[in-house]
Amino acid sequence: MNIALLGCKGTTLDLLNNICQNGKIKISQVVTLSEENAQKNKVAFYQGNQLKAYCSKNNIPCYVSQTYHMNNEADIAFFKESKIDLLVTIGWERLVPSEILQTLGKFSCGMHGSAYGLPKGRGRSPLNWSILTEHRKFITYLFKYDPFVDAGEIIGLKPFDINEFDTISSLHYKNRLCMQQLLETYVPLIEKNEVVFFPQPPLDPSFYPKRIDEDGVIDWHQKTNDIYNLVRAVSDPYPSAFTFLNNKKVIITTAFPFDTAMFDSYIEPGTILDISVSQDQFVVKTKNGSLLVTKFSGYPILDLQTGQIFTSVNSDITLEKILERYAVDVKEEEKEIR
Repeated sequence: MNIALLGCKGTTLDLLNNICQNGKIKISQVVTLSEENAQKNKVAFYQGNQLKAYCSKNNIPCYVSQTYHMNNEADIAFFKESKIDLLVTIGWERLVPSEILQTLGKFSCGMHGSAYGLPKGRGRSPLNWSILTEHRKFITYLFKYDPFVDAGEIIGLKPFDINEFDTISSLHYKNRLCMQQLLETYVPLIEKNEVVFFPQPPLDPSFYPKRIDEDGVIDWHQKTNDIYNLVRAVSDPYPSAFTFLNNKKVIITTAFPFDTAMFDSYIEPGTILDISVSQDQFVVKTKNGSLLVTKFSGYPILDLQTGQIFTSVNSDITLEKILERYAVDVKEEEKEIR
């Protein structure tokens, strides 16, 4: 069976590497995205160049698509000529055009997950949203692609935990491991035409809205745990949470809840309460306590002063901007975030 892997992210590279090392599945072709197109489409965790280098080292043919949507003559012609049976997708945030799906000997499959279980939680950034909304479980699905958003028939599923220390990086790690285990289980059945598809439950779907870099701005008037969740949800490999001091952008990559009783409640949220020059850390006042910032950039620790106040934004306005990104055909009752 001729299996191709479609993707352009670090999760794509890690899946390819582990599949090749385990030797249970043979990948005969990789399809990825150029750095130019990745920048144009603001692809987070882009690793297309590393994918090309890995393929070159391991003698795996690698095709670079002309566009992210692949709805052009050159990309469609490539798939027609390649005679791919199974197209496995991970780290590719665009629908596969029906013209390409029709060229496949079998079908295309990929993963999408939800803290609720599909069809709830379709759409964008379900892992990030699961941290922000404090869910404790996530279900990864391997499903057959169709021309619609995360609506295909289910091949298999695997749940995993979301704990209070998880970041978006560790969730991507867990999600990719689930995808790998699902593929190792079901690819042999797909090859023998013995896989059993089952439809998504007959429930009304819900959708998450798109998140962008600007959504990581911090509102220090929120509760400590809300800010902690934001930091975890948008940390590396994403651009990370951020704030401003004296009109300079301060990027906060790692932070933890610090204390609720040590500092006076009347202190303005966003105020720097203490600075550790030796550990390159500082403490900031929040609505109901304080946050310890342990990894940051954009402002030298020696230039920080106790009593300085970070510029705060209104998180309600940020949320309004996020909600505006819902597609016009998504009904109000289908919006997972409101």
